[in-house]
Parts: sequence; C-alpha cells; structure tokens
Amino acid sequence: MVKSSFTARTTNYERRGIPMTVGPLEIGLVVLVIVLLFGARKLPELARSLGRSMRIFKSEVKEMKDENNTTNEQGQIAASKKNDEDFWNSPEMQPRSTKPVDGTQN
Repeated sequence: MVKSSFTARTTNYERRGIPMTVGPLEIGLVVLVIVLLFGARKLPELARSLGRSMRIFKSEVKEMKDENNTTNEQGQIAASKKNDEDFWNSPEMQPRSTKPVDGTQN
C-alpha cells in the first residue's frame, strides 16, 4: 500500500510525548538572543522600524480592501445599468405599430 504524501507527519518530539509549546522560558531565550545579537542601543530603533512597517502594511491592506469594494460596487452598478438597458430595449417593451398586419385599413 502506497502512503499518501498528504498524511500528517509526526516529529520525534511528538512521538516521544514531548509537547511542542512556546512558554515563557522560550520567549525569554529568544529575547535574550535578540538583545545579544543586536545590542541594547539598536533595539528601540528596530522596534520603531517594525512599528512603521506594520503601520504601512495595515494601511496597504486596508487600501486594497477599499479598492476591491469600490471595484465590486462599480461592477454591480454597470451590470444593473446593462440589465435595465436590455429590459427597455427588448422587443416586448418597444412601441407596437398601429397599422394592421394584413394591409387593410379600417
């Protein structure tokens, strides 16, 4: 039987029963490594830069959503106008002639 490549694979830690969670100790170690790598003087600058980047990213996402909503609204308006035009231009909605079809006059 061939095993599917989409089956969930377990890690060695999961097989041994060791949970893969991030606790306060792991977070503290990551912060310590960051402080050691970048130094205490660079951290405020990095935080400011990260904050600016997040702000720009959020504004771009919001702008894309607004643009998408505007495009959808314009498409719906255009579709409704086309439907209205199709309705009024249909043969059933055109004025009927008053002349008899057989060519006789009353």
